[in-house]
Amino acid sequence: MEENFTHRLFLPDLRGSHRYLRVTWHKETSTIVVSHWRDDVCIASTPVLLEDATKLIGLIVAALKESATSPTAVPGSGLSTQPRGVLGRLRERFRPQFAPVVALHDRLRHERSASKSNCA
Repeated sequence: MEENFTHRLFLPDLRGSHRYLRVTWHKETSTIVVSHWRDDVCIASTPVLLEDATKLIGLIVAALKESATSPTAVPGSGLSTQPRGVLGRLRERFRPQFAPVVALHDRLRHERSASKSNCA
């Protein structure tokens, strides 16, 4: 199964100039290395212990939650809850629809109850 798991993530820098953030999982040291790159040159890196990564994940989850419940848009995030003007309404109208998010435990419970009723 692990062959499908990626140990590296590249995120573009909003400032452009061939900058990006690279996040790499290092299993042997239980660290996640966050590094800043310009073209093919690493200009800074910070190894983060896996146990400290939970704090980072908590911050990201809190930011996503706050931005999802905020009536104002986060530029470039696609998380706006209110379209702005004619252009905003057009974007909303033609934006692709995403599949609904379903909690895994609810889905499994539903599938179990369906399979029990089919077997009876």
